Amino acid sequence: MSLLGGALAALRGRRRDVPAEPIPDADDDRALVRAIIDGSQPAFAQLVQAHQRTCAHVIGRMVGDRDQVADLLQETFLAVFRQLHRFRFESSLRTWVSRVAYTTALQHLRRRRLEAQWMVAVEVPEELGIGDEGPGPAELSEVLQAGRQLGAALERLSAPQRLIVGLHYLEDFDLAEIEQVTGLARGTIKSHLHRARQVLKQELTRHASAGELL
Repeated sequence: MSLLGGALAALRGRRRDVPAEPIPDADDDRALVRAIIDGSQPAFAQLVQAHQRTCAHVIGRMVGDRDQVADLLQETFLAVFRQLHRFRFESSLRTWVSRVAYTTALQHLRRRRLEAQWMVAVEVPEELGIGDEGPGPAELSEVLQAGRQLGAALERLSAPQRLIVGLHYLEDFDLAEIEQVTGLARGTIKSHLHRARQVLKQELTRHASAGELL
């Protein structure tokens, strides 16, 4: 079986017997990339396993169609496999792979003629005041991780806001990494986070008043 075929089979949840061989440390991007380029199927399967959740988050928030996520995940990792030799370690591997997922989802929206709608949604005025209104980062992260009223609160956000909030608070991407993944200006990202905190504050306050956060 080919390197790519085996890894994508793993992505689909099908077990394949592969020859035992040393696998680089998951935190060693250079060793992992070198092993994959040298033809290591377990190394590529490890890359897929390490990054498929984040990629699924990016794709799901952008396309809004759960039925498309699995296919676009495979398309993403196919692109990763084909382009990995171009990776120059100017960012972390997870940031680069997430950028491939973002680009794959954007191409899907383009094919569906929905790209313009996405681009309008992501471009918010950068001059919007960035204050501390709404729950603070630590408080919001705790609430999101706990999943308390997560669905109802997130549904009130725009798709770009859900993506950025998820990357920042659930996947622990800093602003510089989100900038690299999305290509958005730092001020635009901050504006989305600010607006999202305001909306989430309203939702959390409403549910707390109703006793639903207990």
